[in-house]
Amino acid sequence: MERNKGKAIGLLWAGFLCSGISCSLYVSCGLGSDAFNVMTQGLSDTLGIRAGNAFYVIQGVMFLLVLALGRRHIGLGTFLGTFLVGFVMNLWSLLLTPLLGAAGFPVRLCCLACAPVFTGLGISLAKRSGLGLVPCDILTLIFHERLHRLQFRTVRILYDGAMFITGLLLGGTIGIGTVLSVLLTGPCIQTAATLLDRAAGKRAAAAAPAGAGDPPVHLAFSSAAEQNHGG
Repeated sequence: MERNKGKAIGLLWAGFLCSGISCSLYVSCGLGSDAFNVMTQGLSDTLGIRAGNAFYVIQGVMFLLVLALGRRHIGLGTFLGTFLVGFVMNLWSLLLTPLLGAAGFPVRLCCLACAPVFTGLGISLAKRSGLGLVPCDILTLIFHERLHRLQFRTVRILYDGAMFITGLLLGGTIGIGTVLSVLLTGPCIQTAATLLDRAAGKRAAAAAPAGAGDPPVHLAFSSAAEQNHGG
């Protein structure tokens, strides 16, 4: 029991680490923030408040929506994630901002392309921990449950697209990074989750007694149609 709890906490921390690296890449490359932060910046400018306060306002509203629509997704990670991801982002930004600030456009673009990959891995690791995600990411899961015939990546693209449009209407600044975050975050999350599930399935099969058969592998973000046809 203690071993499983330690594993879950380790997965959660690894997820936060990857998410923090992703956020620092968006900031340090200087080529446009992800869709959520564009919306945060737009709200900050519209209301005349600090970006940090706008961030907490948005997360607070999203948390209320999670309470109303799917409170079973709330866990330790829901409360810790917001602060820990920001902490990791600040630490990595101290290292990456000077390095990438002096780098040429091709190098910054390549580093920027890694940001959605880290986001996908981070969210997938945190979800696998079973300890909860931040409200922004929980809402995507809730919408996917209700739009279960759509693949997760499609739901996430629509979700990020809505934040992109909202941020744009509020006066947020967009860039290449914003477009990449909208188009690639969902596919990266779904791919990372599928790979993690397959790896876990292989480990479980290797540890199973002889003749027990292969355990089923749960593809975390597949659509209902895919599950009905065996993935």
